[in-house]
Amino acid sequence: MISGRSDWCISRQRTWGVPIPVFYHVDTQEPLITEKTIEHIKGIVSEKGSDAWWYMPTEELLPEKYRDKASEYRKGTDTMDVWFDSGSSWAAVSAKRDGLNFPADVYLEGSDQHRGWFQSSLLTSIATTGKAPYSSVITHGFVLDEEGFKMSKSVGNVVDPEKVIVGGKNSKEEPPYGADVLRLWVSSVDYTGDVLIGSQILRQMSDMYRKLRGTMRFLLANLHDWKPENSVPYSDLPKIDQYALFQLENVVASMKDGYDNYQFYKIYQTLQRFAIVGLSNFYFDVAKDRLYVGGRVSYTRKSCQTVLAAHLLYLVRAIAPIMPHLAEDIWQNLPFQHTLEDGSVAKFAFDLKWPDKNEEWRSVQKDDVDFLGVILELRSEVNKILESARTGKLIGASLDAKVYLHAENPDTVSKLKELASATNDADALHRLFITSQVEILPSLSEETKLGVSYAGKFSDPRTGEIWIGATRADGVKCERCWVYTKDVGSFLDHPTLCSRCHGVIDLQPQASPATAAAAVA
Repeated sequence: MISGRSDWCISRQRTWGVPIPVFYHVDTQEPLITEKTIEHIKGIVSEKGSDAWWYMPTEELLPEKYRDKASEYRKGTDTMDVWFDSGSSWAAVSAKRDGLNFPADVYLEGSDQHRGWFQSSLLTSIATTGKAPYSSVITHGFVLDEEGFKMSKSVGNVVDPEKVIVGGKNSKEEPPYGADVLRLWVSSVDYTGDVLIGSQILRQMSDMYRKLRGTMRFLLANLHDWKPENSVPYSDLPKIDQYALFQLENVVASMKDGYDNYQFYKIYQTLQRFAIVGLSNFYFDVAKDRLYVGGRVSYTRKSCQTVLAAHLLYLVRAIAPIMPHLAEDIWQNLPFQHTLEDGSVAKFAFDLKWPDKNEEWRSVQKDDVDFLGVILELRSEVNKILESARTGKLIGASLDAKVYLHAENPDTVSKLKELASATNDADALHRLFITSQVEILPSLSEETKLGVSYAGKFSDPRTGEIWIGATRADGVKCERCWVYTKDVGSFLDHPTLCSRCHGVIDLQPQASPATAAAAVA
């Protein structure tokens, strides 16, 4: 824009605007502009404003040295180009006001300002200071209605931000979404071009917001009895928990890049994929058994809560710049105290700093990361086969099923067997698939295939082909956890429970006779 600039004149012939303080000799038209005349007028404008040029007589506008010749001069009537005028704002604002910096961090305006404010600011600053008045420039497009048309009061398609926040007269047609939903919409669009907004788009944003609240509510609810001192050391966490923290660290680093580069739509997309889809569809799903069934004092529950707490503390900081009200709402309902580096307790979400990089969380072996990624993809294929079995009335819930896997790749077989027989219950394949059993078949005969009504295949270059089959689970359904096992009925005191649930029930503290009597009363 600068290299192609055709007009370098800074004066305009208008009847309004900021005057150019130049005097002209009546006869010769020779301009009079010196340091003394400028200093004198500067003092007048500082006290009375720029309009003083128009209403004060020439003799008062001239410094003492020229007053006896005031009749020989006239005031100039040209005004300053409006962009040149506004382009000097850095000198009057950034460079002079306490608490502001020069150069400014960011200049933000519409794409039309490449010819205007952005350019004039650059020219005036380079000319007088030798450097740009901004460290970065952000250009945005314009807001259009849902159909892509310019908003107009006469057309009636204007979206009023206040009505989006507090609602209109008809709450059904114009519900109060709150400021966070509007801010979330801003983060969802690529503002470098024109953006659309309307009732349908706002409803979608509201749905996204509610889902995000649901994610954060799940974290808060399942940490109600957790304390920081209950944290399980990273090295003792199950592989699936270490993988979850690896994913969290990468996601938060990606979001930080989005903030650093002002690419808020990338943050929105990451939130949508991770906090809403990824967590809810996988980690939260497989965590429920550990959280609800394993007992309050179980190791697997504590390790899971350690991971949930990390997600809560990271995500609340990651969403705070976009949804400050939600972040503060979460923080005021935090079920435990969070201590800052200086030892004080964080009372507000904005007491927190962005989390430092956690190299330990990033230290998961690449082979483990790759294979667990494959397991997640395999899980999706298993779910499709289970859904077919459910449609065919073979099973109801996924826990009614037993899954068979067969692979030809020796390395894949070894890794699948390791997960299938994991001593750590959280890493066991049947927990990850949410089925009652998973069996790794050493070979795949025609007889086996014929005995399995629902089957399919999964293929990946890293693992080769994996055959998947699903049948009814072996054993009897546990009344408490709903998992089918062969040991249900083995315990005379609790004949409807499996060994895991029997152990949990036995560990529960028994009420004293006095307490029990009071409860009955």
